[in-house]
Amino acid sequence: MRRILRNALRRAAVPPRVYSLMRSAMLVGQKILRRPDEPDLRGFAVLAGSASLIADIGANGGQSAVALSFIVPDARIVSFEPNPVLWRELAFVQRLLGSRFERRQIGLGPEAARMQLHIPTVGGLPITTRASLTPDGAREQAARLESDTGRRVEITSVEVSVETFDSLDLMPSGIKIDVEGYEYEVLSGMVRTLCDARPLVMLECNARDGECLALLEPLGYRRAWFDRPRGCLTATRPHGAGNWYAVPDEMAGRVLSD
Repeated sequence: MRRILRNALRRAAVPPRVYSLMRSAMLVGQKILRRPDEPDLRGFAVLAGSASLIADIGANGGQSAVALSFIVPDARIVSFEPNPVLWRELAFVQRLLGSRFERRQIGLGPEAARMQLHIPTVGGLPITTRASLTPDGAREQAARLESDTGRRVEITSVEVSVETFDSLDLMPSGIKIDVEGYEYEVLSGMVRTLCDARPLVMLECNARDGECLALLEPLGYRRAWFDRPRGCLTATRPHGAGNWYAVPDEMAGRVLSD
């Protein structure tokens, strides 16, 4: 959260063009230094050498896509982001990563629909990393932002297109989902893919983790986490973990450490 607020304050303090250049420089530096914005993404390294496609659901400005490009260097990356405010940043990521990167300007959910994307704003500045397709999710993020900043947070909305992942006929080796409380709905729209492709899945921890796990376990998935000090996936939750992995049962013996 501190990183989000730093970025917000930085964005508010400089002209949009300058901020865009700063963001682009950050992504280039991340790629050169091979330093992911989210360290837990390193759990996908178990797929290196065997992955053909990684799906980045909730792409934001492309920071996860850039990280995945060097964590799983042989994989193609498809990012999904419905927020039009972020499409320019993803266009830069397209230029940075080239033909192995694809961006789709849609959200994902349990059914095809037109929906409202709810975006918390501070002083007129959209906090895009905390946008949600659920009003409750946006209100929760707004309350946190008000607590952290001491400033009034408003919620704006924009209509976006949503599809099911299953309708896209993709066969990913890995899937990252970070959609601010909409994880269960995204999973509900990809049950066939989870059964057929058997991808490794990373989800941001959220209030509906229990529902997500209840959907995944009957499909042959078990819960795991990325242990940052050891650099491996483990069945034991590390202190302060902010993300978790759903590991196919048939993959567990190969990728989980004791």
